[in-house]
Amino acid sequence: MNRRLAAIETKRARLLERAARDRENLAQTLQSWARPLGFIDRCLGAVRFVVSRPPILAGAMLVFALLRPRSAFKWAQRAFGLWQSYRWLARKIAV
Repeated sequence: MNRRLAAIETKRARLLERAARDRENLAQTLQSWARPLGFIDRCLGAVRFVVSRPPILAGAMLVFALLRPRSAFKWAQRAFGLWQSYRWLARKIAV
């Protein structure tokens, strides 16, 4: 029985060491991703902020349309096309 417990304890120690090494490797790998993921996180936060405040978005769109009407019209066409594509895709996926 003692040999069995000793074998289990040895295996447990090896597994703990391996887990520690794996955690260290993962931490080093994720460290290189910290800056790009931080940028994406800030961008998503900005999008959430603007989307949660529709008057700000509408005001910005109005100013853009007044300052550059042709560009605004082109962007509106693109947005409408993307919206239609999204709706088409959503219907295809739902079926």
